[in-house]
Amino acid sequence: MCGRFTLHTEKQLLARRFEVKLDGIGGLGPRYNIAPSQPILTVHTRGHERVAELMEWGLVPYWVKDRSKLPRMINARVETVASKPAYRDSFQRQRCLILADGFYEWQAHTGPMRGKTPYWISLESGEPFAMAGLWAEWRDPNQIVPQTLQSCTILTAAAHGLIAPIHNRMPVILPPEAERAWLDPALDGKPEALRDLLQPMTADALRACPVSRRVNSTHNDGPELIQASDEPSLGF
Repeated sequence: MCGRFTLHTEKQLLARRFEVKLDGIGGLGPRYNIAPSQPILTVHTRGHERVAELMEWGLVPYWVKDRSKLPRMINARVETVASKPAYRDSFQRQRCLILADGFYEWQAHTGPMRGKTPYWISLESGEPFAMAGLWAEWRDPNQIVPQTLQSCTILTAAAHGLIAPIHNRMPVILPPEAERAWLDPALDGKPEALRDLLQPMTADALRACPVSRRVNSTHNDGPELIQASDEPSLGF
């Protein structure tokens, strides 16, 4: 799965890399411990134009009557995304890019070394990247004047390469050539063509380093969280 990630790349670089305008979006300072239910930066299409917006992390489908009874849907599995009712409509026509420059996974230990070691995983190049995402709009039917909530989820696939010993799932990082196709309305209603885009990033393009368990707390957020730790099990 993907339960935490980072985005500390400068705004101007993100705007150029993903061909969007970010000037009107607040709260885009460096973030080193992005967690579920928080606003995250997404890119989707409106007409034929790319639009960047903050959305709540945790998909709320449009047909939900009471979101308080909904499990937190922060990840969607590529194996079932086209068939599960919670994701099916968004997969067909409401796809997005979720911008990041690293993500965390936790490696479980058995034997003398109990607990889990967090790893920060990023591209070898150090560049920002786009995770494949889905989004939805929801209006609370119990409100007299319903407010619109935009929310999203990250697609995950079976882990491979250097990620597999750490965790069995990983987010789908789209290569730059697949990003445009993922957002293309011409692929709406074409699940096979869309699934073909959801290939895991090659192992040699990624790097992973153990980091402090301070990342376990959402109250911690700073560049020290992504620094390599020699003794991550003692870092919390």
